[in-house]
Amino acid sequence: MPVTFIRLLPGLIALLWLVGCEQPPAAPDDSARPVKLMTLEAANASALRQFPARVEATTRSNLSFRMAGELLELNVSPGQRVSEGEVIARIDDRNAQSELDSARSRLELAKAMLERMRYTLERGAVSQAQFDEAESEWRAARATFEQAQEQVTHTQLRAPYDGVIAQVPVDNRQIVQVQQTVAVIQQPGQLDVVFHLPEQIVQRMPRNNGKPFGDALAFEVRFGGSNTPYLAQLASYTTQASAQSLAYEITLTLPQPDDITLLDGMSANVRLDLSALQSDATQPAWHLPPEAVSYAGDDPDQARVWRYDDADHLEAVPVDVGPLTSNGLQVSGDLSAGDRIVAAGAHRLTADTQVTPWEKEQGL
Repeated sequence: MPVTFIRLLPGLIALLWLVGCEQPPAAPDDSARPVKLMTLEAANASALRQFPARVEATTRSNLSFRMAGELLELNVSPGQRVSEGEVIARIDDRNAQSELDSARSRLELAKAMLERMRYTLERGAVSQAQFDEAESEWRAARATFEQAQEQVTHTQLRAPYDGVIAQVPVDNRQIVQVQQTVAVIQQPGQLDVVFHLPEQIVQRMPRNNGKPFGDALAFEVRFGGSNTPYLAQLASYTTQASAQSLAYEITLTLPQPDDITLLDGMSANVRLDLSALQSDATQPAWHLPPEAVSYAGDDPDQARVWRYDDADHLEAVPVDVGPLTSNGLQVSGDLSAGDRIVAAGAHRLTADTQVTPWEKEQGL
């Protein structure tokens, strides 16, 4: 008995070794496929556009002299308030005063000659033609005198209205030229906001009495980093696009807000709701990545997207495909705001595919 056991012992050891090396059966692969999801925003979210803008004073004037000369007085500085008629600057008026004195002398001489001619005409000592010639010389002398008086007034630069001096780009005792800006004046109370609108949007605007930019759009302005909206009205627009940007310059106007200080040149943002320009408001358009649309269903001509629910279930939603834009592929169908759509790899999925939302790990 012991001998038999000893003879069988090597075989039993080999059998046990083979059993221990046997691999366990592979478990069925029922793991869920991770998918990248995107949530549809409100139907008009893609219609909300923002455009950079700048602030300008509604009433703004560049003040300059009508004649050249040395600047003798400069009575204003940037930020100073001035009243209508207040003297802002004065140039050397010696030449103008000399011309005025000469014109005054000629006028007095012509006037005296005219009075003598009138006296002698009444006594028949001169002809009517001689009197008319003297009267013509007097009229010419008077016109020259009035012109010389006006030239003297042009040596003083006065404020055309109540306002604030924005810039003073010259220095006192400087020689200024004709039409050279001496000061820039602005009238507070009303502001302009200027921005540029691309031609793609202008083309879609309905015309009101033959004019675009009617009541179809509401212009909402935000200044700087503030989120407070201000409603503005259309003031003007150009009818020729810029050659560089193919955009049209639009000017809005609004009263000076009481809760924020705005100066000429500050930045702003104009927000437009373009949903009013949609051709069919009952079929909102959505913009999805091209990888979210597939044609792998029963009908190869019918596009579809995959809608995900909280039960890790996918539902195929037929869609109509529009043009490819900078925001993505435009589609329309039985979709609603808040739907979660598979954003990539749609052609690899079926209704039976088990999926789970893919979440980006921190640090990746």
